[in-house]
Amino acid sequence: MKLLPFVDMNDVTVHFPMHLDERTGTLRGSLGSMFANRGNRRRYHIGLHNVTIQAKVGDRIGLVGRNGAGKTTLLRTLAGIYEPDRGYIERAGKTVSLINLSMGMDVYATGTENVYRRAALLGVTGEAADAVVEDVREFSELGSFMHEPIRTYSSGMMARLSFAISTSIEAQIILMDEWISAGDKRFIEAAEKRMNDYFANDRIIFLASHSAGLVRQWCNRLIVMDGGEVIMN
Repeated sequence: MKLLPFVDMNDVTVHFPMHLDERTGTLRGSLGSMFANRGNRRRYHIGLHNVTIQAKVGDRIGLVGRNGAGKTTLLRTLAGIYEPDRGYIERAGKTVSLINLSMGMDVYATGTENVYRRAALLGVTGEAADAVVEDVREFSELGSFMHEPIRTYSSGMMARLSFAISTSIEAQIILMDEWISAGDKRFIEAAEKRMNDYFANDRIIFLASHSAGLVRQWCNRLIVMDGGEVIMN
C-alpha cells in the first residue's frame, strides 16, 4: 500500500548562534570571544520556536507574517537546509523547493548540464532525467542557449531555466517563498498557468507570501507567524 504524502512538524525549534560581544556588539569583540570565554558570550537568535504543523494531501498552506517572522526559516527547515535543534520532522513524499530557484546551479556549465545536475540533486536520473531535460527545453524556450554556459544568461533567461527545472520534477510536497514574478509578461503568464496545474493536483503546498490576496486565491489553510512562532494555525 502506497503511503500518502504528509508533513508532521512537532515542537520544532531552530536557533542560530550569534558571537557578538555583549558589551560592544563588534566583530572585534566577537573574535576576542573566540579565544576568551567563548561559552559565556555566545547568544542565539531564535529562527523557529516550538512550531507544530501537520499537513496532508490537498493542503495548500499560506504562510504569512511580517519580515523576520520565520516564514523562510520554516520553509528551509522543511527543505532540510536547517536541522531542528529541538523537536522532529517526519514527512513522506518527494519535496521540491522553489525557495531558491538557482540552488545547485553551476554558472560555468551549460543549461542542459545544469538540468541534469539539478535533477540529480532531487534524485532524478537516467531516462527520467532525459524527460526533464526535454520538458525544460520546451517550456523555457531557450533554444540553442541550452548549450551555452549559464553565466552568459540574462536574469530573465535564468528565471526561465530555474523555474522550468524546479517545476519539471514530479513532487508531492512543494515549498514556495513568494510567487514567481521574474521574467517577461509572457513567461510570467506561462509560469502562473503551470503553478495553477500544480495547485490543482493532490499535493501539499507551503506558500510564504506578503500578498493576502494571493494567499486567499490559492490557499485553503492559513498559518500566521511572528517571532519564529505560529500564532494562528
